[in-house]
Amino acid sequence: MKKTFLFFIISVSISLFSCNNQKNSTAAQDPAINDSIIKNIPVASAAMEDDSNDIKLNGKISTNETKTARVYALISGRVLAVKAELGDFVKKGQVLAVLKSTEVASAGNDLSLAASNVEMTKKALQTTQDLYEGKLATEQDYINAKVEYNKALSELNKAKQVAAITGGSNATYTVTAPISGYIIEKNLTGNSEIRADNNASLFTIADLSEVWITANVYEADIMNIHIGDAAIVNTLADPDKNYPGKIDKIYNVLDPATRTMQVRVTMQNKDRALKPEMFVTVKVNIHSGRKILTIPVQSLIMDNSKYYVVVKKEGKLTVQEISLVKRTEDRAYIRGLDAGDQVVTSSQLFVYQALTAH
Repeated sequence: MKKTFLFFIISVSISLFSCNNQKNSTAAQDPAINDSIIKNIPVASAAMEDDSNDIKLNGKISTNETKTARVYALISGRVLAVKAELGDFVKKGQVLAVLKSTEVASAGNDLSLAASNVEMTKKALQTTQDLYEGKLATEQDYINAKVEYNKALSELNKAKQVAAITGGSNATYTVTAPISGYIIEKNLTGNSEIRADNNASLFTIADLSEVWITANVYEADIMNIHIGDAAIVNTLADPDKNYPGKIDKIYNVLDPATRTMQVRVTMQNKDRALKPEMFVTVKVNIHSGRKILTIPVQSLIMDNSKYYVVVKKEGKLTVQEISLVKRTEDRAYIRGLDAGDQVVTSSQLFVYQALTAH
């Protein structure tokens, strides 16, 4: 096949050269395209396809908020040790930092006092009960002892709950990871002071096995975007790699400054190649709901601002002018042919020149 087309190209070139040097005889000559070349020339059929288009959006990668945890200190204190650093992978329950806190010490002391008070009021209740049964104490004395014992139990329960919330012992408070994931934010250092009313989280942990792609849609394209539309995501780090996904959320709020609306694509990220804050481009494929004739984009020939194709029909090659509606990376949407027409997809420019040389 390669030898046939090499011979074809040489033949056409000789024919064109002859046409330029023998103007008086070119009208009676045909291009040097023999039946063998016509038989073996690559062609493709014009076909009716859905009218689709790609909208290119700019966006960035963010963490999946449902798989992200921000860690705060529930007490104030001084940082004794930091056990994890930015970018580290941590497991649920792993110690991230250790604090020394007077609040933990106070909570522990309150718990101890509450437990002691329960023992005292319990013994007092038992004694009063014995005296009451021996008619040496009044019923009111017995009721008062029972009330004091119940109050002590309530105080002990409260102290236990406070101790459970602080999670510390012996004035030491440990900050632990609530989920497994990567530390993507860290806001403390060793020997620093932490306040309970601090609004900034100490750590932010994210499970990066799944991330969100948020992209901006300009106002003119909003009506063309729908939930479920197919999308291809490309990163600046690896622009040749395509990450396929679908739009799963549309934020129906327009940013007054940029006049854009955000959409979201949830993307699996098992190899952790997609990292938060990466810039991305998102190509969204939209459909108009109509059919239009398409041919391979490589079959197009442009000459004098017009588009042509070489059509193979009944063993002959002819040039046909067409109207180009639009083009994508691999398809041309056209008018001027019928579905099923065969268009030449290789060396078509040489064929065109040969057919139009006279």
